Amino acid sequence: MRAPQISSVRTKKHLALTRNRYSGADLSTAITPECGPDDVLIAPRFVGLCGTDVQVCRRGQEAVANILGHEGVGIVVEVGRAVTSWKQGDAVVFNPVNPVDPDEVLGLSYDGLFQERVLIQNAESVSWLIHRISHRMLKPIGTLIVPVATAIYSARLASTVAGSLGMRRAVVVGDGPIALINSIVLRLSVYRSVQMIHGSSSRYRWAVGNGYFEPSNVIPRTGLVAESVKRNFGGMESEAVIVCVPAEATEQSANDALGYLKPGGLINFVSSSFPPVISLSGGDVNLSELQRRNSSGLPSAGAFEEFVSSAGKLVNISGQRGVSSSDLHAGIELLTGNSQLFKSLITDVVAMDKAVSAIGNSIDWALGRGDGVRSMKTVIELNKDVF
Repeated sequence: MRAPQISSVRTKKHLALTRNRYSGADLSTAITPECGPDDVLIAPRFVGLCGTDVQVCRRGQEAVANILGHEGVGIVVEVGRAVTSWKQGDAVVFNPVNPVDPDEVLGLSYDGLFQERVLIQNAESVSWLIHRISHRMLKPIGTLIVPVATAIYSARLASTVAGSLGMRRAVVVGDGPIALINSIVLRLSVYRSVQMIHGSSSRYRWAVGNGYFEPSNVIPRTGLVAESVKRNFGGMESEAVIVCVPAEATEQSANDALGYLKPGGLINFVSSSFPPVISLSGGDVNLSELQRRNSSGLPSAGAFEEFVSSAGKLVNISGQRGVSSSDLHAGIELLTGNSQLFKSLITDVVAMDKAVSAIGNSIDWALGRGDGVRSMKTVIELNKDVF
């Protein structure tokens, strides 16, 4: 399926955050495309700064798009005369991954939401891309709809494999917002105990200080990771591991997991890796191929690959890319019923003129040179003066 493209007819202009190879982003002026008869023009209202955006800005991941941003909600401001399924004023959430072609991703393979206007060409033929939501979700918390839906699918994958293993113990690897969201969803499902393995930043202290983890359930990625996990689980191993780390930490995180994962358990990769092939104790794994097997929430029960470590331990591995429409709506329900639990993750809401600095700060922290207090989740507000 062809990616939605910006029209060649150029008349008006709007603000956009464009990529800058040195500072991360610039506040620029972009051409506002004309809304054709089959198109829908949308004004993004709130867009989350995702770890993937930061990785692209610091050149840790490749992207074609010059304008990033894929976690967002917005308002339909113009509808083409041939479009019948949308009307002006509708509130929408963007679902960034094409279920037919999971390599086609909003804000990565074509321009995304860090701009004041986004044209969806042939809107009714790309129904996967925008979904109608309540105007109550046109808030910063609306940017968490897709991350929560992703975590819902992660928990379902973990439960499919680990359900036959008895006790539900899980480890989330990572200390960023997607790791915390996964930990919340795991606890809201059936997992009795969840531990975090954190990196070198101070965000794990924020997670402890705000009640997301007990200090005893937080383990540094350096040192005797497997021994620490098993000690915290009373000498037992984990049934599931959800990997939510920057690309360069994925391989080590997976190798560590082989030491504390129960035989028959699951390692699920929310993280990507660049290059996509990682070397584990027992063989190589192509994460890109692995993630394509669970595309946009399908198959619902998940596709898994058996892996035997060099120590002879048989485990299951899986990955995921994109979310289904049903998980998207399940994410909205979960956010609505537990709003404070998730809303607290959003520590900064910034206007476009402050977003350049926010992106730069996020890059500095990711490169280990950050100063001051690190944001947990930053959301960019657009079109404030219009709506």
